[in-house]
Amino acid sequence: MMGPALVGALAGVRLEALPLAELRALVCALGTRPGPASGATRRLATAATQRATAGAARGTAAGARPVRAPLPRPAPLSRGFAASAAAASAPAELDLSDVVAQVQTCAADKSTDTGELAQLAERAMARAGELSPEQIRHLCVAFAQLGYFNTQFKSIMADAVIDKLDQFDAAVLADTAWAFGEAQYYDYDLLSHLLPYLKSNLQDFDASGMAKMLWAFARFGYQDETLIDMMHDCAVKLQANCNSKALAEVLVCSAQMGWADPRLHGLVAEYAADNIQDFDAAGLAKLAYGLASVGYDDAALYGAITRAAAGALPGMSPQEVSMILWACGEQGHLCDAFMSAVVETYLPAKLAAFSPEQLQTAVKAWNRLGFSGHPAVAAAAARLSELLPHMAVDAADVAAAAK
Repeated sequence: MMGPALVGALAGVRLEALPLAELRALVCALGTRPGPASGATRRLATAATQRATAGAARGTAAGARPVRAPLPRPAPLSRGFAASAAAASAPAELDLSDVVAQVQTCAADKSTDTGELAQLAERAMARAGELSPEQIRHLCVAFAQLGYFNTQFKSIMADAVIDKLDQFDAAVLADTAWAFGEAQYYDYDLLSHLLPYLKSNLQDFDASGMAKMLWAFARFGYQDETLIDMMHDCAVKLQANCNSKALAEVLVCSAQMGWADPRLHGLVAEYAADNIQDFDAAGLAKLAYGLASVGYDDAALYGAITRAAAGALPGMSPQEVSMILWACGEQGHLCDAFMSAVVETYLPAKLAAFSPEQLQTAVKAWNRLGFSGHPAVAAAAARLSELLPHMAVDAADVAAAAK
């Protein structure tokens, strides 16, 4: 029986010096023998593997091209369940297309069953190397829409994208990059591979796809001069293929990157003035925020944005409302119709849904515009001081709103 005696006998052996065949046999024997010393033998087996791997790495010829490690396989699905569950009771293996279809169904149904989502993610991760680019796109987009966050899933999908990058077409890659940004799955290695791909294949991206790619980089604050140069090409493409969603996304990207191009902003203003009805609530918020962020001021356009926003107000989120308020405050546009609608109907009904940051943004904007005397604004300032008692809230903001 292999036990403590064998472990002790091997303690002084230089395992990296053993022939590969003998090392494999030893690791197999140590890792599979039962008994009281199984914990020690497993540790020795692990050490042997690690030392052998380190030795092999040192022996690699200088200058040799590194080889990406195979995609890691996650733990079996039985992990986390009762230890007494029999292996035969585990769910039957699904075809990858079935896994993808189930995840998309969950997204369509807005499922909140985290147990089911976790099992589907495990199945996808276990066979990530077999996923096609389209399947990777579908999985990443669906999980992002569901708000399902799993760092292991992020890492494995990022590796899968990198390994198959040359198989992605522009539209599929743009959707996948968008999903990583939406889920806030930051992966520096992935972004570092996406940038040269985008640069080399820029002609294959339409305006919408380019906007998604740039938005993903901007979402994570990834700065590179190449991206700034691409914004010029993006502006040219947008002239030939304008759409409200792409325009809003690109505008926010340019603001987050600190880049201002009069051509782009003039194009956006001209299109938005004639097609303001095409912008949804999110698009209106991004349009106002993006223009104000780069200092673009057009009173007529802000009037059109806020009138459209007043009509869409019941369906807007506090984040979208605070973005428009901030933009109006930055540019000094009171926009009475929108302000009145916010403080008289929206704010009283949605005050509890505002985060402290959103409330602070709103209060500051109202004070800048001299719109701080309304009781709803005073209520917002009072709630802000309740939510953030530990912070030195601007006393002038609170005092002005309370008048």
